[in-house]
Amino acid sequence: MKPEISFLIATRNRGRIIGETIDSLIAQENENWEAIIVDDHGSDDTEKIIAGYNDSRLKYFRLPDSHGMGACCARNFAAAEARADIVAIIDSDDIAYPNRVDVTLEAFKKNPSSDVFYAHIDIWEEETGIVRERKLPFTPFDLEKLKKDNFIPHSTVAMKRLVLLNNPYNSFFRLAEDYELTTRLAESGKKFCYSREKILKYRVSREGVSVGVDKKEILKNYSLLIQMLRGWIKYDYQVIEKINQLEKARENGKN
Repeated sequence: MKPEISFLIATRNRGRIIGETIDSLIAQENENWEAIIVDDHGSDDTEKIIAGYNDSRLKYFRLPDSHGMGACCARNFAAAEARADIVAIIDSDDIAYPNRVDVTLEAFKKNPSSDVFYAHIDIWEEETGIVRERKLPFTPFDLEKLKKDNFIPHSTVAMKRLVLLNNPYNSFFRLAEDYELTTRLAESGKKFCYSREKILKYRVSREGVSVGVDKKEILKNYSLLIQMLRGWIKYDYQVIEKINQLEKARENGKN
C-alpha cells in the first residue's frame, strides 16, 4: 500500500537518540507512513539500530559520495526515494507527537491548493528536562513577516513531494538551509498553510550546538545573507566577514 506521507530524516552519528525519533513515528495514530532515513557519512551504529526495528516502513540508505554531503544533500536524496505525495521533515533528534500525520494530512485536505504546511511545536531542553511552548505568529501566512524572521519551525514542515523535487535544498547553505528553502518557495508563489496544533517536540541539546560558537549569532548572519541575496535588504560586506569569522571559529572548535 502506498504511504500517505513520507518522513525525510537526515542523520549523522545520532545512534544514541535516533531511536526516540523512530519510536515517536511508530506511535503515530495514523500508521500509513514511511520514513526515509539517509545516513550522511556517519560512522556509528545507526544502520543496526534501524534494522533492529524490523519495520518495513523504515527505509535506511547511506548517502552516496556522488550525492555530496550534509543535511541538504541527504534530504534531497530522501525526497527522490520517497513514495508518498506528501513529504515531511523531521530531524533525527526530535519527537513527533502522535497526531502529526493526521494533522498534516488534514491540513492539505482542507487546503488542497497549498504546497507547504507548518505547525506549532514545544521546545524541549534536554539537559534540564524543561518543555516550553514556542509562540508563533499564527496569522495567515505573510511573506513580509518571513522576510524579517524565520518563524516557521522546519521540523514541522511538510510539502508536496513534487514541490521539493523541483525546488531542492541548496547545499551551499550548511546552516539556515531551511530559511533559504522556505523563502525561495514563498517568493516563487508557493502557497502555505498551517495548524495551531502542536505536532512536535523540538530537542535542544549540547549535540545541536556549534562548538565554540554562538549558534544564534551564526544563524542570524546566515539569515541576513539570504535576505541580501533575495534583494530584501541592502548588501553589507560586514555580514560576509562575520560569517567567515564565525565559520573559522566553528571549525577551530571542532579540531
